[in-house]
Amino acid sequence: MASRKEVQHRQEDKIGFLDFPRDVVAQTRQSAYDAYNKLAVNKVDIVAMNFDGSDYLNSAGIGLVISLVEDATQAGRKVYAYGLSAHYRKLFSMVGLTERLTLVANEEAMREKLG
Repeated sequence: MASRKEVQHRQEDKIGFLDFPRDVVAQTRQSAYDAYNKLAVNKVDIVAMNFDGSDYLNSAGIGLVISLVEDATQAGRKVYAYGLSAHYRKLFSMVGLTERLTLVANEEAMREKLG
C-alpha cells in the first residue's frame, strides 16, 4: 500500500476516530481538519487519535495535534491518543497535551477505560 498522507476518519456511535498517516507534518493539517469537522458535525463525544501507523511527527505535526485537542476539549469532547512511541508519549507530556487528553496503549485499552 502506498504511504497515505491524509488523516482518515471513522465513527462508531459517539466515538470518532482520527487515523493519522505515517508522517504527521504541515501537509497533514487540511485532511486532519476535514476529518475532525466531519466527526464534529456527527456530534461525537469522544475523539480517538490513532497513531498506530505514524512514526514521525515534526513540530508542525505536534502543533496540529495541539490545535485539534484544543478544539475538541473546548467543544466538550474527551480526547484519547494511542499508538504513540515512548518518545512521542514523553513529548506529548512535555508540551502539556497529557493534561487535555488521555494516553492509552491501544484502541482496546481505550475501550476498556470507556467501559
